[in-house]
Amino acid sequence: MKMALLRTPVVNLKNSPFGSTPGIPANLPYLATVVMNHGHQVTIVDAYGLAPHRFEPYLDKFETRGLLPDEIIKSVPADVDIIGVSVHCTLEHGMAIQIIEQAKKRFPNIPVVVGGYHTTFCIDPFLEAGADYLLQGEGEHRLPMLLDMLEKGEPFTMNGIYGKGLAKSRTPEVCPIEDLPFASFHPLPLENYWKLHYAHGPVRNGKYITMFTSRGCPYKCAFCQTPKMWGGHWMAKSPARIVDEMDFYHDQHGVSDFHIQDENFSLSKSRTREFAEELLKRKRNYTYCFPSGIKVETVGKEELQMLYDSGCRYFALSPESASKKVLKLMNKPVDLDHVKKVVHWCHEIGIRVNCNFVLGFPGEEKEDRKLTYKFIRELIVLGMDEIVTFMLTPLPETDVADLKPDDIEFENINFSPTWRDNYKLITYARIWIYFQFAIIKTLTHPIKVLKSIYSVFSRRFTMKSDMTIYRFAVDLWDRHIRRQKTVVIKEVAWFSADDS
Repeated sequence: MKMALLRTPVVNLKNSPFGSTPGIPANLPYLATVVMNHGHQVTIVDAYGLAPHRFEPYLDKFETRGLLPDEIIKSVPADVDIIGVSVHCTLEHGMAIQIIEQAKKRFPNIPVVVGGYHTTFCIDPFLEAGADYLLQGEGEHRLPMLLDMLEKGEPFTMNGIYGKGLAKSRTPEVCPIEDLPFASFHPLPLENYWKLHYAHGPVRNGKYITMFTSRGCPYKCAFCQTPKMWGGHWMAKSPARIVDEMDFYHDQHGVSDFHIQDENFSLSKSRTREFAEELLKRKRNYTYCFPSGIKVETVGKEELQMLYDSGCRYFALSPESASKKVLKLMNKPVDLDHVKKVVHWCHEIGIRVNCNFVLGFPGEEKEDRKLTYKFIRELIVLGMDEIVTFMLTPLPETDVADLKPDDIEFENINFSPTWRDNYKLITYARIWIYFQFAIIKTLTHPIKVLKSIYSVFSRRFTMKSDMTIYRFAVDLWDRHIRRQKTVVIKEVAWFSADDS
């Protein structure tokens, strides 16, 4: 069969400084390899990657970046046998609905299957839009089974699948990832991404690749969908397998910078040490970062030094709050004293560290925020390189999901939920935190500030914040000077296992 995998355009609030920075998708290249290895041909229509400088207004408060739904479908080859739509988050919900509708309009007899993180928690709207099948959980496990059953005309036996007359709920699990094939990035417009010089993690030299080394998380934070997605399970690739994969991408694409997008890379000191030891043993001259974060309690000074020596230059930590009361409400286990030690050690060693905080959790009061302000000031003095603050977002099927009114659209369930009663209060709190950060860092670590200024102009980024400043400038140019309204639409090519 010939399968087209479609990525939605990126959707963000207009002019919001708190939007995410898009990068090379990690999920579709892995999925493409699995499908190709089952004897099928695959193409990827990456709406954002094919037109990253193209902005269009969307709804009242949002904007899209990339190809629009009708343009995405025009890029699908006419001889396609099945279409897959990937929906990663709530912001992509409406765009995915439009893509499904456009797909059924041009290809009325071609099955459309939708999957991704968001579809695990949202089913009916996609089926009502015309999707023939919806898959929950990991596509590498269920999609090849679906293709084989469609090809052979066999009944659907797996769980986590919905469609006409189908409603087989999923048992949360993590499929074995050690033996999953390496990702195929050939169908993606890599050069377009590399020319941007920005991504979810700091882009040091233009060329990078995203990858994952583990899935899942055993913790049950109240604001996170991960417990429901993976059922509290965590599974990781062996250190040797990880370095084999890095070597593969280095040979295939000439990259030596890797963005490891795990939800929770480190759950044990031994695995962290073995990974660093494997890189050192092979004498690899790679750099890598963990933009989504690591578990702070699993690294000591010795592990941090090994990570640095083997190429780690950046990672995120997530203390979330400095109020023990709020942390208990969040069901978030964190050793705040160890956070301070790790930040200080990273400053001494040379690893750039970002700390994430969530404000506006139900039950949080002014005194709790004051504790967080004080803790942040201490971290800045100790050498914290950057900070990101989020406003609590009640994502579907989390323990705080009932905060969302029934009439709120999915796009409004984002990291700047303007409809929340305390939105203005928390926005001022976020601005106050960033103001304090800028002043204290300038006074206590002026050399780091000068290095950040240099990195913006050299486009050799060591932190997200420097990269974000550069991105804002590029985005302003794209919106008001370049104003790209039309793009060249052409059908994308098919790839098979032999090509990858």
